[in-house]
Amino acid sequence: MAVADLFEKLTLTQVARWLDIHPFELARIIGLEGSVRPELRFGEDEVDRLRDIAGVETWWTGELPVSDDVRGRALVRSLARLVVEHADGEDWSTRADNLFRGLEPADQWVVRRAINQLIREGVLVSVSKATGLHVRLSGDGRERLAHIADGSGIPESLESLWS
Repeated sequence: MAVADLFEKLTLTQVARWLDIHPFELARIIGLEGSVRPELRFGEDEVDRLRDIAGVETWWTGELPVSDDVRGRALVRSLARLVVEHADGEDWSTRADNLFRGLEPADQWVVRRAINQLIREGVLVSVSKATGLHVRLSGDGRERLAHIADGSGIPESLESLWS
């Protein structure tokens, strides 16, 4: 935070931009939490609290977890590995935008389309929650994603993303 910012609270729009979510979505989450106040200004400490409440995570940092000669295939295999690593129980779910937050726009395009295809094929399930659109694994989703991650079971429908 810049020195000038130390004397000012952040606006709802600034916090939403920082968290990489839409301002209306942040307003909805604040309303759900019951902390609506007349002046929507936030301190830096409140941003972390709101991030936790909203379930905002950045999964993509640094190098891709899976290397592959074809960038699109590396992205899809990395997505599969990240979901398998993060999915820690039967009732696990995560915000759908966590699955591509931190990627460059061109890479987000590939990953978003892969997510849509994985939902169509029943590997992932979309779930509407009060904090936003979430995804969770289907019954055999973990096993199917493990095969995608190791490259042994990539569905033909995903290959169109890099062919």
